[in-house]
Amino acid sequence: MSTGRVLEFAGDCRLGELARRLMEGVDPCLGMSVVAHCLAFRVLERVGVRVSGLLSPAFTEPSGGSSLASTQTRVLLANGEARVYGEKIFSTNAAYADYLLVFGRTDTGYVLALVPRSEARVEPLELQAYSCSGISRVYMRGSRGRLVAGPGREAYKLLLETLAENRVLVAALAIGLAWTALREAIDWARKRNIFKHQAVSHRIAKAYAELLAAKSLVEKAVEETVKGEIDWATTSAAKLVAVETGRRVLEAALKTMAGYALHKNSRIATLLLHLEALEPAEGTSDIQLEIIARTLEKM
Repeated sequence: MSTGRVLEFAGDCRLGELARRLMEGVDPCLGMSVVAHCLAFRVLERVGVRVSGLLSPAFTEPSGGSSLASTQTRVLLANGEARVYGEKIFSTNAAYADYLLVFGRTDTGYVLALVPRSEARVEPLELQAYSCSGISRVYMRGSRGRLVAGPGREAYKLLLETLAENRVLVAALAIGLAWTALREAIDWARKRNIFKHQAVSHRIAKAYAELLAAKSLVEKAVEETVKGEIDWATTSAAKLVAVETGRRVLEAALKTMAGYALHKNSRIATLLLHLEALEPAEGTSDIQLEIIARTLEKM
């Protein structure tokens, strides 16, 4: 994936414009790289830090998964410099990023540190989905970096809030992947003159209706987030519904195209793989349901 292409598409990471473009359908690897870069970009923006170059959010750890509170990455602060010790995994863009945004802890609280990629050992992961998005394992053994937030609880809160906002971009990417698949299935059905069969036309119509409804929810979540009205339940619902609706749309495309969906000239099987890989991004569906349930309990 071209770094310049990612940065050009991402721009200043304005949620509204990005979500709209992602929902129109983009190359999956480009979309994933943009979503990851903008997550780190918007965290830095909220603390008044601006750097040029591609960013990689380095938050997930082999032992703790996406549980930020259980981070084992240690950060030592001395003479205005951060020294980072730890290991991260599934860090998108890390293979060719300019900087890693690392979440860790000191003896007095959580911190965020900006570490040049050259300071870490980066091993690209051999994944079946988003293999061109530079998703890697990162090793830091005293890596030098810049403290950008913390130490304290505020760094943790900042990251959680930005993750909640960024879920709308993951949801938008899921919608875009599903639209791409549905368009291919429609074109295939038209060319083979099988739209006249209700089993085909009604299946496609149902997928279209569900996808349109999911897109409306994502647009609502984007609108509220852009206004600064962060509703965790809404952003979680948008991500949950977008991914699960996307699955049903891909299933409809597979049933419509049958064995042709697995042909090397079809994108359906690849799109399904990319869509499934969005399940753990910014929290699995189970995590989204837990967030929604906790919000409802407090209403």
